Amino acid sequence: MRTALVGGSSKGLGLACARALAAENYRVVLCARNRDVLENAARDICTAEGTEVIAIRCDLSKRESLATLKDELTKRNLQVDILINNVGGPPPGVVTELSEAEWEYGLDLLFRSTVRLYNMFLPGMRERKWGRIVNILSTTAVEPVSTLAVSSVLRAAIASYAKLVAWEVARDGVIVNSVMPGGFRTARAEALALDLARRRSVTVERIRNEKTADIPIQRLLEPEELGHLMTFLVSDEAAAIVGALIPIDGGVLKSLQGCV
Repeated sequence: MRTALVGGSSKGLGLACARALAAENYRVVLCARNRDVLENAARDICTAEGTEVIAIRCDLSKRESLATLKDELTKRNLQVDILINNVGGPPPGVVTELSEAEWEYGLDLLFRSTVRLYNMFLPGMRERKWGRIVNILSTTAVEPVSTLAVSSVLRAAIASYAKLVAWEVARDGVIVNSVMPGGFRTARAEALALDLARRRSVTVERIRNEKTADIPIQRLLEPEELGHLMTFLVSDEAAAIVGALIPIDGGVLKSLQGCV
């Protein structure tokens, strides 16, 4: 049985991906910061899918917490075959508002955690001649949003990093790709809508309606829809998709580079 480690998997998009992988009979390791929420999620998935689900509390933004994660996996004699690289988004803010400390936090949360996770799991995948890494990014990686400056800059950096890694490791049977979720029905999306409503001095209902109207399919996406894409990208059927940056946004992205 192959093992998939899913970051930020106690709720939202990470949880949906973990559920989808468990339904495909992968052993799933859930990682998140809140132990109680994490363990409840693991129990729910195990009950629903009947597969092995392991909860390991981990703050992916902290080097020492990642070391603890590695130790825990070693104790359990687990090798990670699939890495779903996902963390919660950094706080919103425009470039001129942000302090150096906020950029440092974003770097730890998004970029440095990515490099550390790759360094942790890529050697084993390459040695075994099979592995899958999928980064959950955002459409801000190719179309920056002014109020999401940290996310826009650093998710673009991760996309470039992942592309370079993908070229290097595909010959070893390790496939790296990235996905860019758009307007999903999550607590994170609701929090961002509240922030934007405050900035514009309008109602959050107006922000929600504008968001939906901008989506060609005229609705927010459900987290489960990302889970369906994830199960395909980690499968052997997707082995020829290498270094891709794939939007899943209901058609919002206007640029062509989002699909290469």
